Amino acid sequence: MIAVTFFCQGFSALEMSNALGIQSNKVEAIAWVLLQRSLLQAMSDLTSDCKDSLNINKLNLKMLCEQLDLTIEKKNLPLDSDFFKNPKKIPVVEDAKNCYLLWLQSHGLQRAIAEVLANRLPRYFVFALVQQWMTNSHEYALLHDAIASPFATANEREWAWMRYSGWLQRKVDESMFGELFGLRQIYIRLRAYYKRSVKVNGSKRTERIVVDLEKNIKEWLEYAHHNDAIRVICGGPGCGKSSFSRMLAAKLTDEENEELPTLPVLFVPLYLLDLSGDLLESMRDFFQADLDNILPLNPLEKNNAEHRLLIIFDGLDELSMQGKVAAQVAKDFVSEVQRKLLAFNRQELRVFVLMTGRELTVQANKEEFRKEGQILHVLPYYRTREDLEKHIYVSESGLLEQDQRQCWWKKYGRLKSKPYNGLPDILNQREKIVEITAQPLLNYLLALSYECNTIDFLSKNDFNENEIYHSLLEQVYQRDWANYQHPTLGNIRQEEFERILEEIAIACWHGNGRTATTLQIEKRCTSGSLKKLLNVFEDGVKASITQLLTAFYFRQTGFQGSEATFEFTHKSFGEYLTARRILLEVKLIQQQLEQYRENSDIGWDEKECLKRWVMLCGPSKMDEYLFSFLCDEIRLNALDQVQRWQKTLCDLVSYMQQCSLPMEKLSPRLEKYIDEVTYSRNASESLLATLSGCALFTKEISSINWHGVSTFGNLLSTIQGQRVNHENPLVFACLNHLNLNRCNLLFRDLYMANLEGANLEGTNLEGANLQEVNLKAADLRMANLQETSLQRINLEGANLEGANLEGANLEGANLQRANLQRANLQRASLEGANLEGANLEGVYLERTKFSRANLKNTLWSKEIHRQDLIGIKSTLNIPDSTEF
Repeated sequence: MIAVTFFCQGFSALEMSNALGIQSNKVEAIAWVLLQRSLLQAMSDLTSDCKDSLNINKLNLKMLCEQLDLTIEKKNLPLDSDFFKNPKKIPVVEDAKNCYLLWLQSHGLQRAIAEVLANRLPRYFVFALVQQWMTNSHEYALLHDAIASPFATANEREWAWMRYSGWLQRKVDESMFGELFGLRQIYIRLRAYYKRSVKVNGSKRTERIVVDLEKNIKEWLEYAHHNDAIRVICGGPGCGKSSFSRMLAAKLTDEENEELPTLPVLFVPLYLLDLSGDLLESMRDFFQADLDNILPLNPLEKNNAEHRLLIIFDGLDELSMQGKVAAQVAKDFVSEVQRKLLAFNRQELRVFVLMTGRELTVQANKEEFRKEGQILHVLPYYRTREDLEKHIYVSESGLLEQDQRQCWWKKYGRLKSKPYNGLPDILNQREKIVEITAQPLLNYLLALSYECNTIDFLSKNDFNENEIYHSLLEQVYQRDWANYQHPTLGNIRQEEFERILEEIAIACWHGNGRTATTLQIEKRCTSGSLKKLLNVFEDGVKASITQLLTAFYFRQTGFQGSEATFEFTHKSFGEYLTARRILLEVKLIQQQLEQYRENSDIGWDEKECLKRWVMLCGPSKMDEYLFSFLCDEIRLNALDQVQRWQKTLCDLVSYMQQCSLPMEKLSPRLEKYIDEVTYSRNASESLLATLSGCALFTKEISSINWHGVSTFGNLLSTIQGQRVNHENPLVFACLNHLNLNRCNLLFRDLYMANLEGANLEGTNLEGANLQEVNLKAADLRMANLQETSLQRINLEGANLEGANLEGANLEGANLQRANLQRANLQRASLEGANLEGANLEGVYLERTKFSRANLKNTLWSKEIHRQDLIGIKSTLNIPDSTEF
């Protein structure tokens, strides 16, 4: 914190008033001191918040204090109840803001930019005022007795809520990404939709009802019934869920707010909750861990209960730290919250709960939220025509038609003093870039890259999201110190800076996905070559790590024991860096294994490679979001390089399933057998996922030497475990392009698996569940698919020549351009299937069902008998020579 408050230290309020030369009565003098202390503290905090944009060492703090004194001396201070009811509106605050504005300009900031910063002062002042009153209340005793204010009449509980409300207000005004503006200044009101089933002409269809998210929540808070106390907001990474929640909390606790009902709000980031016990116990621990004394008294305790309360639980997807499957932890938490709400709201609706989470987590718990409108899906800034045609949206007052990107860029231009009248045309010319600008977080990161010209948007045909994150890393490194040694980073080169951040990301991944302690980070960063990088700092490794964390987008969240805990400000930053580190390990393994094979005295053998892989990927599961970043990172490399990685990974999978993972080589070895099982499962899945990412890029078959016909099935069973719901483990999305030639997958559960491009020639899939599986372009020649469930399967372009599909259920399957020559379709059901352009020459048909099938441009043999084609229509395109 910038030391502008030195002027106040060591003096009582009366002593300060005398020092300031205030000659009025004591009550007014003390009020002036309270005002000055609070303003100075607010200016101090605000200036510290924007230190990246100001040269802190050259700030003339004495001049700021003197200018503030002169401003205060010239003004009258009305000592009435309005002094405390709405402190932002005290006239002298506006004068102080102008004083602060001039001071910022004197330090080189353009007026438009300085105004953005100065406009945030009033809310910083409110929080500082409450803090000052509560911390030094004994010094303001005369003022307490003289004014009928909320402060004077409030008890401890009310004071705590005032302070917490001020803190919530200030949080949305704090600098974001080192900018001079906060979330409040750049925020765009979000839209959302909920699903509604309707009957049209006797059949059901799903409509998406579009709403203004804030307005929808307002109506819920005002009119909800006592058994309707929960709302869930879901969306992908960076869609604005948490930003909306923070803005909602700030608005609901703002006395000036006229749009929303004012009520106490408790904002709870779920990764801070320990859910090993009862929810109420977890909340007690949450309040006890508040070392900064920001939170109010626990409103879930009977003595501190509020008449009405909104609790915002942010981040359902971040509940995986308890050692269980993430989806199960979230499900248990939701059930626990619902049980507690039944007790809290037995007589009347007193406690509301708003939850946020990523789509996959909420989808896994959708059965818990059956009321229409309980789950609200956040909409992006812009909807493509393709999406609007794909789904049925119902929108009032043109709500969905607005392109919110234009509004955002106009705001951004004003705040940055840039001539943006909307989204720059160059960013609206590539489909992939259009998709990125539609997402709030990525749109902002793209704006940073656009300003710095770090990405050539004109030449990009296949834009990659990871390029935006990499551009951000470059900007963080070069932001204000491109031409001189940075006081935090010293002489660390950019690639070294990025390497340390990757290790920090792994420490967070091994923790709960977003947070890690300095000790955990230190352990990762002091191993191997990274230790020498940290030695450039003068204050020791732990202090070095803390300094480095503040250079990137981290914030301190508290303590675990005596260790400070840091978190990524956005979880997706950690996922991006983790993906980079995993791919780095692939590069190292490929290089070292090649060296070993050329000269066994150097490099790593397969066992050493797999040991390192287990240490990196064993502690935590890879999820769909991390996998997506990994695939994008792979695509940034040359094709021949990725081909070499794919070959190396195939060799490791072959070695792993023959010799198993070398758990005995871990140092220290894991103490419990169940931990070794977990590490083995996670490492195996991550290995197959990384191989999948390479194959998605090369489009080549991953040739793995399966040492038995059941080996692959056994490996899949080990990773999958017992199915408990419709959700699949990640590995099911990562089976593309595998060589499963002649494998035995009898009665195998492959529901919704991705087997695109896989080689399944001669594979035994009899009785397997292939419902909704993606087998696009797969090779299924001579495969045994007898009595198999293939409903809604994607077999577009697949080769099924000679396959046995006797009795198979292919209802609703996509068989466009599939090769079914000489396949056995006896008793198969192809009702509603799409066979457009498929080749059915020489197929064996007996009692085969084709009702509602699309047989446009289908190739048939001449020897077809009508009795074999149940449901066939005379209007179908069948050769004239066909005998019926």
